[in-house]
Amino acid sequence: MRRSLSWPLLVLLALAGSCKPKTDVDPAKRVRPVSLKISVSGAFYDLSWEPIQIVCVTSPCPDVADVEAEEYEVQVASSELGAFRTYRVLDAGEKSIRIPAASAEEQLVARIVSKNKTAPPVNSNPVMASMAFVSQSAYYPGFGEFSTDVFGGDITSDGTKSTYSTQVQETPGTYVYPLYVSDLQNEQVVTTKLVNRLGGGATFSSDGKQLAYISRAENGIIIHDLATKTSRTLPVADATWIWSIAWSPDGKWLAYSTVSNDESRLWKIPTSGGAATALTPVLPIRESNYIRQSSLDWSPDGRFIAVSRARNDNSSDKWRATVSYYSPDGSGEVNFFETQPSWIDTQPSFSPDGNQLAFLSSRTDQLGATYTLWVRNLITGKVRQIKLLPGLNPSSDYAPRWVGNERLIFMAFVQNKKNYYSVFL
Repeated sequence: MRRSLSWPLLVLLALAGSCKPKTDVDPAKRVRPVSLKISVSGAFYDLSWEPIQIVCVTSPCPDVADVEAEEYEVQVASSELGAFRTYRVLDAGEKSIRIPAASAEEQLVARIVSKNKTAPPVNSNPVMASMAFVSQSAYYPGFGEFSTDVFGGDITSDGTKSTYSTQVQETPGTYVYPLYVSDLQNEQVVTTKLVNRLGGGATFSSDGKQLAYISRAENGIIIHDLATKTSRTLPVADATWIWSIAWSPDGKWLAYSTVSNDESRLWKIPTSGGAATALTPVLPIRESNYIRQSSLDWSPDGRFIAVSRARNDNSSDKWRATVSYYSPDGSGEVNFFETQPSWIDTQPSFSPDGNQLAFLSSRTDQLGATYTLWVRNLITGKVRQIKLLPGLNPSSDYAPRWVGNERLIFMAFVQNKKNYYSVFL
């Protein structure tokens, strides 16, 4: 004989079933991500974050739920590409944490994972911080009285010559860009000579005897001999889109990048004259894998041309910009220094001995709006931050220049005023 369950027992079972926690995750919902900041205080890393409001830029607004996080998982790594590990889980009311440097080492990479049981977790952009000591920097006078209006300043590696351009308004709406070369003694300008009224940002050859600069008026690259004071033009297809020039160590070639609104490409051209050779295929901007508008540099041993390249690996959440090496023989990309998603590494510059690579990076800023100065040891692969005084913010418009192997010249803003500074490593 079958026995039926009593009514009270059925009620209890029904209530128990209704009280089970829901484990279904709705992929249409989105947990609100956070904006992470890291500051260094004594021997501690101080992390703080705030939820980012999701702003709808289309009409009608997509049907995506914006839910608050129920908890935050603090994940950390001790190197730029180290595996993240969970440091602590905090409830939604806690939006800061102090991490002793002793438990995170000299450098810390962190991200905050926002979690809600009804939606997939969302990572914040990773942020990197360093316990590096503050390096003493000083105003650099090698670009003379025009220093606040200078662009494209370059220095020979021995620090005895500088070249720079300025913008001068001749009549309303009409500008010229005179190019100068100065002889320096103890960083001070001794003599200054005008090279061209319609010059541009120039770069020295490795031996400091020649200049190369872009001339859109002549649709080419100008090579100027400092001893004979003579110039000649290397015609190119379209100088309008040339962004940066770099000399080969032997002075026989110039590498340059072209970056338009649609595509980018790397080239080289013989300084003796002749046609330019493409070193890369066309890299469309729309594919987010392209050479960026950044300075490039040729390694002192002649083996590599360093550029800043955007890459996304066909995934919108993996976009970043890396320093990439290309072969001057046209065989393509040789290597690149991987970064965390969203980081921008740009403006690469080799030290004269080829053992170090200076660059600027947005890795210390969640939103990528400010840049910091870094140096990579090319023998060990390790990076270190060249930490500057508070308020001294390097400009991403200028590649650091080396004077010897232990000193860098960089452009920075202090209270929104641009100037040039030097720092000993």
